[in-house]
Amino acid sequence: MNVRSVKTYPLLVLFCQWTREQINTMHLAFQKNTAPMHETHQEPGEHDRGTSLVRLGKGETAIVERLRTDDTKNLQKLLAMGIVPGRIIRVLQTYPVFILQIDRTQAAMDRQLASSILVKKT
Repeated sequence: MNVRSVKTYPLLVLFCQWTREQINTMHLAFQKNTAPMHETHQEPGEHDRGTSLVRLGKGETAIVERLRTDDTKNLQKLLAMGIVPGRIIRVLQTYPVFILQIDRTQAAMDRQLASSILVKKT
Protein backbone atom coordinates (compact mmCIF):
# COMPACT_ATOMS: atom_id res chain seq x y z
CA MET A 1 0.00 0.00 0.00
CA ASN A 2 1.36 3.39 -0.99
CA VAL A 3 0.94 6.02 1.73
CA ARG A 4 1.14 9.64 0.65
CA SER A 5 2.01 12.46 2.95
CA VAL A 6 -0.97 14.74 3.41
CA LYS A 7 -0.42 18.29 4.53
CA THR A 8 -2.90 19.15 7.26
CA TYR A 9 -3.97 22.60 8.33
CA PRO A 10 -5.12 23.50 11.79
CA LEU A 11 -8.81 24.16 12.08
CA LEU A 12 -8.19 27.79 13.02
CA VAL A 13 -6.28 28.49 9.79
CA LEU A 14 -9.10 27.01 7.71
CA PHE A 15 -11.68 29.03 9.64
CA CYS A 16 -9.69 32.25 9.09
CA GLN A 17 -9.48 31.56 5.35
CA TRP A 18 -13.21 30.85 5.19
CA THR A 19 -14.01 34.03 7.16
CA ARG A 20 -11.83 36.14 4.87
CA GLU A 21 -13.62 34.71 1.82
CA GLN A 22 -17.03 35.42 3.37
CA ILE A 23 -16.08 39.01 4.19
CA ASN A 24 -14.75 39.59 0.68
CA THR A 25 -17.93 38.13 -0.81
CA MET A 26 -20.09 40.36 1.42
CA HIS A 27 -17.95 43.39 0.60
CA LEU A 28 -18.49 42.86 -3.14
CA ALA A 29 -22.23 42.36 -2.58
CA PHE A 30 -22.42 45.58 -0.54
CA GLN A 31 -20.75 47.54 -3.34
CA LYS A 32 -23.47 46.40 -5.75
CA ASN A 33 -26.28 47.12 -3.27
CA THR A 34 -27.75 50.61 -3.49
CA ALA A 35 -28.77 50.65 0.19
CA PRO A 36 -25.67 50.08 2.31
CA MET A 37 -26.00 48.09 5.52
CA HIS A 38 -23.60 50.40 7.31
CA GLU A 39 -23.19 54.15 7.56
CA THR A 40 -19.72 55.64 7.31
CA HIS A 41 -20.74 59.04 8.65
CA GLN A 42 -23.79 60.96 9.67
CA GLU A 43 -24.63 64.58 9.05
CA PRO A 44 -25.61 66.72 12.05
CA GLY A 45 -29.35 66.58 12.52
CA GLU A 46 -29.74 63.48 10.38
CA HIS A 47 -32.23 61.07 11.92
CA ASP A 48 -30.74 57.86 13.35
CA ARG A 49 -32.18 54.65 12.08
CA GLY A 50 -32.44 52.64 15.25
CA THR A 51 -31.14 52.80 18.78
CA SER A 52 -27.51 52.25 19.71
CA LEU A 53 -26.85 48.85 21.26
CA VAL A 54 -25.28 50.51 24.32
CA ARG A 55 -28.75 51.75 25.34
CA LEU A 56 -30.03 48.21 25.83
CA GLY A 57 -29.97 46.60 29.24
CA LYS A 58 -29.00 43.13 30.33
CA GLY A 59 -31.45 40.52 29.04
CA GLU A 60 -32.98 42.71 26.32
CA THR A 61 -33.39 41.43 22.77
CA ALA A 62 -33.19 43.46 19.57
CA ILE A 63 -32.87 43.18 15.80
CA VAL A 64 -29.79 44.66 14.14
CA GLU A 65 -30.86 47.44 11.76
CA ARG A 66 -27.57 49.02 10.65
CA LEU A 67 -23.87 49.13 11.37
CA ARG A 68 -22.41 52.63 11.74
CA THR A 69 -18.60 52.75 11.48
CA ASP A 70 -15.81 54.54 9.64
CA ASP A 71 -13.31 51.77 10.33
CA THR A 72 -13.17 48.83 7.91
CA LYS A 73 -11.53 46.64 10.55
CA ASN A 74 -14.42 47.21 12.95
CA LEU A 75 -16.89 46.36 10.20
CA GLN A 76 -14.97 43.15 9.49
CA LYS A 77 -15.01 42.26 13.19
CA LEU A 78 -18.77 42.69 13.36
CA LEU A 79 -19.33 40.64 10.22
CA ALA A 80 -17.04 37.88 11.49
CA MET A 81 -19.11 37.74 14.70
CA GLY A 82 -22.24 37.30 12.60
CA ILE A 83 -23.65 40.73 13.41
CA VAL A 84 -25.47 41.73 10.24
CA PRO A 85 -28.75 43.60 9.62
CA GLY A 86 -31.77 41.45 10.38
CA ARG A 87 -29.95 39.31 12.96
CA ILE A 88 -31.61 38.94 16.37
CA ILE A 89 -29.23 39.56 19.27
CA ARG A 90 -29.62 39.37 23.04
CA VAL A 91 -27.56 41.34 25.55
CA LEU A 92 -26.13 39.03 28.21
CA GLN A 93 -23.80 41.53 29.90
CA THR A 94 -23.04 45.25 29.60
CA TYR A 95 -20.14 45.78 32.01
CA PRO A 96 -17.11 45.68 31.83
CA VAL A 97 -17.62 44.53 28.23
CA PHE A 98 -20.70 43.80 26.17
CA ILE A 99 -21.46 40.11 25.74
CA LEU A 100 -24.07 39.31 23.10
CA GLN A 101 -25.93 36.13 22.23
CA ILE A 102 -26.07 35.76 18.44
CA ASP A 103 -27.97 32.59 17.57
CA ARG A 104 -26.01 29.94 19.51
CA THR A 105 -22.82 31.99 19.70
CA GLN A 106 -21.66 34.48 22.31
CA ALA A 107 -19.50 37.45 21.33
CA ALA A 108 -17.71 40.00 23.50
CA MET A 109 -16.88 43.57 22.48
CA ASP A 110 -15.97 46.91 24.01
CA ARG A 111 -18.40 49.79 24.41
CA GLN A 112 -17.03 51.66 21.38
CA LEU A 113 -17.66 48.76 19.01
CA ALA A 114 -21.09 48.11 20.56
CA SER A 115 -22.06 51.76 19.99
CA SER A 116 -21.63 51.27 16.24
CA ILE A 117 -24.48 48.73 16.15
CA LEU A 118 -27.92 50.26 15.61
CA VAL A 119 -30.81 48.06 16.72
CA LYS A 120 -34.59 47.97 17.02
CA LYS A 121 -35.94 46.58 20.30
CA THR A 122 -38.22 43.58 20.06
